Amino acid sequence: MRRWIMHVDMDAFFASVEQLDHPEYKGHPVIVGGLSSRGVVATASYEARKFGVHSAMPISRAKKLCPHGIYVYPNMARYKEISQIIHKVMEEFTPIIEPLSLDEAFLDVTGITHKFTGPKSLGRAIKDRVFEETGLIISAGLAPNKFLAKLASDLDKPDGLVVIPYGKECESLANLPIKRIWGVGPSTERRLKDGGFALIKDVQALSDEKPLVPYVGNQARRIWELARGIDERPVEPDRQIQSVGNEETYESDVEDPAVIDLELHYFANRVAKRLRKYGLMGHTVSIKVRYNDFKTVSRQKRLDSATDQERIIYDTSVLLWNKLMRERSNASQPNRHDAKAFSYNANDSASTENREMMGAAPLPQFDTSVLDMSLKPIRLLGVTVSGLSTEGIVQDDLFSIETGEKDEKLSTVLDSLASKFGEGAIMSGALWRRAQGDGGERRKRSELKAEIDLDNEE
Repeated sequence: MRRWIMHVDMDAFFASVEQLDHPEYKGHPVIVGGLSSRGVVATASYEARKFGVHSAMPISRAKKLCPHGIYVYPNMARYKEISQIIHKVMEEFTPIIEPLSLDEAFLDVTGITHKFTGPKSLGRAIKDRVFEETGLIISAGLAPNKFLAKLASDLDKPDGLVVIPYGKECESLANLPIKRIWGVGPSTERRLKDGGFALIKDVQALSDEKPLVPYVGNQARRIWELARGIDERPVEPDRQIQSVGNEETYESDVEDPAVIDLELHYFANRVAKRLRKYGLMGHTVSIKVRYNDFKTVSRQKRLDSATDQERIIYDTSVLLWNKLMRERSNASQPNRHDAKAFSYNANDSASTENREMMGAAPLPQFDTSVLDMSLKPIRLLGVTVSGLSTEGIVQDDLFSIETGEKDEKLSTVLDSLASKFGEGAIMSGALWRRAQGDGGERRKRSELKAEIDLDNEE
């Protein structure tokens, strides 16, 4: 039996929902996103795209391109409501659904195309049902595999319906630019073009992947196979979340170490809560820093034991921050030798008093002494936990078992209170200071970003 995969993508989803709920917006450029000067476009309607506005663009840039546009703050609860309706429509056709975000999913429709006059007829039926239930338009692609289905859904937007039939895989791809291959971003595209591979047919002409190795390394085989339309990945209804993170682009550059400390507290709190919400624990903590010159750096640390605890995530983030700052300080002063070692065990969550009494190292502290220069202004900061699993591998530690159990019980109680009375019902001193520090505006922007990021996890 031939395998048929369908990729469904809502057209300009957030903006389309706003136009649906506000008929006066129809026919006008609608831009959904953060409305501060450093906000980012989440979605732009097709009317706005005609002016060059697109997702991930700074709002300030969008307003220059489209000053007469309608700028709307995201209503995530409403978008999730519509997304759930669309998901139920898809379940009428197949139970094998892999959601990618609120507005995007793969469907394995193998074995049901015979109920229609063909794959295109099936695609039309699903599009019609979504429109009946929501009044919204989707673009869809059907093909023998996930890569081709996703590509097909993007070829004729908006309101597209494209089928790539069996035996036409290479022909359908041949004249498309190399960047159309899944995973080929701007830097990979430049390297491939430098090697003479501007179109997908240039890769198809190769007998194997070896000529690609100098340009893309261990990605050569995957790119060579995708160029030929080969993709064996199954549709995964229970697709595992790969990472959980929070980040913030600031209205004004951040230079105060005390503010950065509060931000790391906040990110650790949000990430830990989301991990527990999904019943996940993570092995790797990473921080991301973007300076005001747009240079972006990151550092990560794998823990000995998986965690969903705020304190461990915060402590590790602090250690990574201190490491990054020492690296910067040493780079600016080549003759300086910093004797401080960087190491952290996830079980370092025992109380400082008990650890010091037993001769153990104290818990990490936010270290501002490592810099002999002023802090470089920061535009963006974030914390992410990856290496996720549903069960933590516990490594026993004399100091941590009792304290770890207390942390888990406390987290459970706090999560329950937040669920019942709201996020602001009870919070640590650090989170309270952050919420009050700028009238709560930074907190509101962060929570909006968290909701939009959550779109990619559900």
